[in-house]
Amino acid sequence: MKYILTLFFSLLLVGTYAQRTPFVRLYNLEGHKFMKGRLHHTTDSGLVIFFKGQESKEIGYKDMKKIRLRRSAGLTALMVGGIPILWGASLIRRNQDWDGLVGVVLVMEGMALGTTAGGIKALLNPRPIRVQGELENWKKAKILLDRKLK
Repeated sequence: MKYILTLFFSLLLVGTYAQRTPFVRLYNLEGHKFMKGRLHHTTDSGLVIFFKGQESKEIGYKDMKKIRLRRSAGLTALMVGGIPILWGASLIRRNQDWDGLVGVVLVMEGMALGTTAGGIKALLNPRPIRVQGELENWKKAKILLDRKLK
């Protein structure tokens, strides 16, 4: 039991450390997502992000319409609701004993929790940062992104 708890808290700390740099999704002037990754730093002409592990790329502000800083609400719903659903599904058997009933309850609880968490996340997600390929908007966005990096 001691080893399981140590492993759990180690994974928790690694996950917390990995979240220090903000996750960004970039949309081009047509409104289509063309790049996603972790924000490394900003420059006067754009921003540098890490994607696919440790590859970095600089994106100019003239190519960006908007920048989204958080992951979608669907991922939160999947993570929060998925754990009880998988656990409950593993308990459901063909025979109707208490384990099967607990499994059904866990599946229903996972669906309710996932939906609720996804809805709350959708309400609390910040609005995207609008750049529209203009220098004035980029200067405002650069100030906001620099604050996120500190």
